[in-house]
Amino acid sequence: MPDLDPQNLNFYWSSVFVRSLYEEGVSRVIISPGSRSTPLTLAFAAHPGFEKTINIDERSAAYMALGMSKADGIPTCLVCTSGTAVANYFPAVIEASQSHIPLIVLSADRPPHLRNIGASQTIDQLKIFGDYPAFFHEMGEPTEKEESISRLERAARQAVRFSVSKRGISHLNFPFSKPFEPAADYLAQIETDNEKQARKKYPVSRVSWSDTELSDEVLNQLSTSERPLIIAGSECSDQIGNSIQTLAKQINTPILIEPGSNLISSKYTVTGFDGFLRNDTISDELKPDLILRFGRDPISKALQRYLAKYSEVSQIRFFEHDALSDEPLTASTFISISGGFNVPELTANSNKEWIRNWRRHQKEYYSYKERLMFPTSPLTDGYVFHTLSPLLPSRSFTMLSNSFPVRDLSLFGEYDGLNIFVNRGTAGIDGIISTTIGISKSNGKTGVLFIGDIAFLYDSNALMKLNEVEQPLIIIVLNNGGGTIFKMLPVSNYRTRYSNYFETPHNVSLAALCRAHKVNHTLISRPEQLIPTFESHIERPGAHIFECITDGEDSMELRRKLWNYSPQDE
Repeated sequence: MPDLDPQNLNFYWSSVFVRSLYEEGVSRVIISPGSRSTPLTLAFAAHPGFEKTINIDERSAAYMALGMSKADGIPTCLVCTSGTAVANYFPAVIEASQSHIPLIVLSADRPPHLRNIGASQTIDQLKIFGDYPAFFHEMGEPTEKEESISRLERAARQAVRFSVSKRGISHLNFPFSKPFEPAADYLAQIETDNEKQARKKYPVSRVSWSDTELSDEVLNQLSTSERPLIIAGSECSDQIGNSIQTLAKQINTPILIEPGSNLISSKYTVTGFDGFLRNDTISDELKPDLILRFGRDPISKALQRYLAKYSEVSQIRFFEHDALSDEPLTASTFISISGGFNVPELTANSNKEWIRNWRRHQKEYYSYKERLMFPTSPLTDGYVFHTLSPLLPSRSFTMLSNSFPVRDLSLFGEYDGLNIFVNRGTAGIDGIISTTIGISKSNGKTGVLFIGDIAFLYDSNALMKLNEVEQPLIIIVLNNGGGTIFKMLPVSNYRTRYSNYFETPHNVSLAALCRAHKVNHTLISRPEQLIPTFESHIERPGAHIFECITDGEDSMELRRKLWNYSPQDE
């Protein structure tokens, strides 16, 4: 390689790295503009093989990337400048790490000679995310040395492969000294070379997982159990979901599915338990003698109490990603699985009435719930979920915000067989709209997001990107005037302090906010508006925001009626 003009060195260094990423099958990047990151930004801009998205808000950008990778499991790259820009990635980095979503963070930085001397926009970026990343590397200043170029290419491969195999974050820190911009003719030359590379598509580095063999001890428990129970939490992989269905058929047992488990609907899947399992008489009748747990730990309070109540029952916790999670502290056995698990032919010993009893209680609970769901004005949160969830298209995706929406769909709605996404790594309300935009851009499906007004406002910068959404995306905002999730807590009895410090009512006009961002907005305050408005927009391309004005007190009262469900209510 001939000696480079010093003006082109940063750009050349960045271009080699970007090409190496492309050869590893990575082809998406979200860029937040900045000066110090100019070499990286121009390197991606000069490569036609990459899908580029620009987002000026680093926090929103990171959650968009998380949504893209959540949808297909392929790492998305993030590029930002130095200083607090990279710090704004931190919430999404934590969520991705806890949810095992692959991301590659590429942060520009001041070179060592500008650190710790008061230089502007300079912070300590080395391992800024602590132990959350699966891989971190300080890239060093650009150089033409052959061994450094080889290490640069290896770093790109490491970033992708660690991110995929560990299902987490790779963070690479790039220090650059001025000048950042290459000569125009050199930029044109690199663009021409990149066009040749972009003609070829490279598969992403995938990790091959083999099925887990169950031990003789576990198989014996499965064969002898009379009342086995499977619990499928959120984020079960397709492989595990298929194995669960096969196992349920073999031993004739119910599968309690939470929103986000994404198991295929079958005669074994059971919902509604967040209502009827709170009743002691019912939970006594439905006492298991073996519990098999998959996915994330339960969101449902009823299910958490059920596991604690039967902590003496053998509970086998199947876990992925080397995460020995057991929030209820009730698991008696842990089994690590990296893919599915082999289910040999078993002779079921389960009581024939066992699954019928679960089905009966589900049916009776839904009958009771149906009688409660009369239309009111203002609306209740529960009525919105009850009315709209059956209308969700089978080939669409649904995103549930944390706080009440992820719980309310389970309590009020229908979700068996739906493709549902949740951010349950840290269960925060930040970045929900941005995550949904990322999912929509990645999977190309019609989408529906259920989100509360506080979570909506918390991610309002994401509205800047909604006009880029091409597929139909309906955002249903449950505007009940504040953070009503805290009504579940004893602190709500302290009226004044609760209202000021926890519920935080606001006077923000969501309609005006949408107009400012040129986003379609519809106000819904009457029950008869729900279905026709939804049906008239669900196939329209682009984003549409439905602001449902709901009553927080009435919504809470309706929840309490379902939480206090009893068989004699039938």
